[in-house]
Amino acid sequence: TMDYFYPTIAPLHMLAENEGVADEVTGVVALPKLVRASYSLLDPAGIYLLASGGSLMLWFGRQVSPSLLQAAVGVSALEQIDTKVHTVPEVSTALNQKIRAIADGLVPTRAGYANVQIVRQGMDQAEVHFASLLVEDRNNDNMTYVDFVCAIHRQIQVEARPKGPSEPKWSYH
Repeated sequence: TMDYFYPTIAPLHMLAENEGVADEVTGVVALPKLVRASYSLLDPAGIYLLASGGSLMLWFGRQVSPSLLQAAVGVSALEQIDTKVHTVPEVSTALNQKIRAIADGLVPTRAGYANVQIVRQGMDQAEVHFASLLVEDRNNDNMTYVDFVCAIHRQIQVEARPKGPSEPKWSYH
């Protein structure tokens, strides 16, 4: 259930040689160092894959270089990315193969590929949903992830406090 409460965000624009590659023995794909779920930590010149609750979002910052776009998805401008497709576009580059391996590793499916929502920074309506998944940021007056965990902790402390002799030790609301 953790995946539903806190998304996994993998930066794809600076993968090391061993990241995005399956281990020969275990078959597990090596992930890059993950990023915390905050918009302030996303590089506008980067590409990120967000996995949350069984779905994937591929986010492109508005300052991604044409060469990085070409290697990642086979186009040279953000406007050329087809946002209606729901898979990582298949291109015969090492970076694209790594991105698809990471996507499949984060959300394995029976069909052989994961359903991916493409999000371009400042261009797509889907960015509103993407931003709502960044739980460390305040969104629409909701609590941040840290505020939520602290509130739950306080509630547990209140519930666990011993009651007086005539009161029951636990109360259910």
